[in-house]
Amino acid sequence: MAVTLGQYKAHFWTWTNSWEEFRQGIDFCPGQNVSGVTTHTQEEHTKLPLVFHLGRDPGERYPLSFASIEYLDVLRRITPVVQQHQEALVPGQPQLNVCNQAVMNWTPPGCEKLGKCLTPPESVPKKCSWPH
Repeated sequence: MAVTLGQYKAHFWTWTNSWEEFRQGIDFCPGQNVSGVTTHTQEEHTKLPLVFHLGRDPGERYPLSFASIEYLDVLRRITPVVQQHQEALVPGQPQLNVCNQAVMNWTPPGCEKLGKCLTPPESVPKKCSWPH
């Protein structure tokens, strides 16, 4: 999502919360709207990351200009750090990849009083895929 190197932070993806949550009054960054940063959809900036100088702009409100010498210098220093990290990543095995219909909420609160509780099916855990 982001990389910090010295006084600089580069955002490769931005997102605060979904439009649905925002419309319900949930705002993860109240009063902190930053164009291109506090987004309600996941935005990719991998080709041109948003770069901030944390010493001058600790609130990350003013990204450096893409055309500035400072931006180009920072990008030149951050790019190999990101590449080294990506090359060193080792994929892990998902730990929460078991699906079991029997563990779903078959007895919502109050169902006993209404006589509306459902009988859960037999427990049959199986591996399932959660594509990302």
